[in-house]
Amino acid sequence: MSEITIVTAFLNIKRADWKTFSRNADEYISYFEFWARIRNKVIIYLDSKEVAAKVLKIREEYGLAEKTVINIVNDITELDKELYQSIKKATENGIQREFRVRSDNPESWNADYNYVMLLKEWFVKDAVQNKSASGMVAWLDFGFNHGGSLFDNASDFDFLWKYEFPEKINIFNIKELDDRPIFDIIRTMDTYIMGPIIVAPDYLWNELWELMRNAMLSLNYCGLVDDDQNIILMAYRMKPELFEVRKSNWFLPLKEYGGGHLQVRINKNSIKKYPILKPIRKIVRWLRKTKMNMKYLIKEFKVLQKTDL
Repeated sequence: MSEITIVTAFLNIKRADWKTFSRNADEYISYFEFWARIRNKVIIYLDSKEVAAKVLKIREEYGLAEKTVINIVNDITELDKELYQSIKKATENGIQREFRVRSDNPESWNADYNYVMLLKEWFVKDAVQNKSASGMVAWLDFGFNHGGSLFDNASDFDFLWKYEFPEKINIFNIKELDDRPIFDIIRTMDTYIMGPIIVAPDYLWNELWELMRNAMLSLNYCGLVDDDQNIILMAYRMKPELFEVRKSNWFLPLKEYGGGHLQVRINKNSIKKYPILKPIRKIVRWLRKTKMNMKYLIKEFKVLQKTDL
């Protein structure tokens, strides 16, 4: 079984100031602390020496300082100026925001969020290039598991994650893949492939970054933007032969591929154990979708009123 090197990052994009989907830095640090006792080598990109000190102290308390590498990024916009400006221009276009069903979601209006989400692949390829990471390398969100939203026992993370993944870019889908046009997926804001965890051999991360970067730029040229999850879908469609797609659910791949002992909170991922929850969940989904579609129809009606036909 191959040991996996983990790369993660936390960059403060002032999410605490958001009206919705807000989280502050302390919340993210607590999320990290929940899984930080994992015994793998962890490479962490941060933009604050203060946060770096807190993160290193957490790993030290678990006796893992020697398996921790911290890199400070002074200005994330300098990492890829062209990409940042492209994302910013598309995000600030009010038409693309109103085009979306949930225009208050951060991927609809926050350029820094979309840019940082795309940098996941940049950080991993950078860790490979500076020889901090080698072999099988995984991206794991800094806020992975949201402090116990799925795995509710922090002590379960006291293990060495190993698994024999194929020599492909291993991605995990929560919705069956199809041939829908990307513009329609962005409009409805559906998610096919999750972004919190990706696993690939070191030599494929730079190619994945290039695919992701080109996909985002192409989308921006069309006046649209999104976070990393639909960009991953675009990258997969460009070179499917590079990928291994595995059906799973939020955060669950860690348990299914090497962390079988992790205890799962009773929630939407436990539907197989409690079949009665399945129809209830479908009804709730339908009600949410109906409400969402009604809001979108009202929005479109207002647009049509202003349009000369």
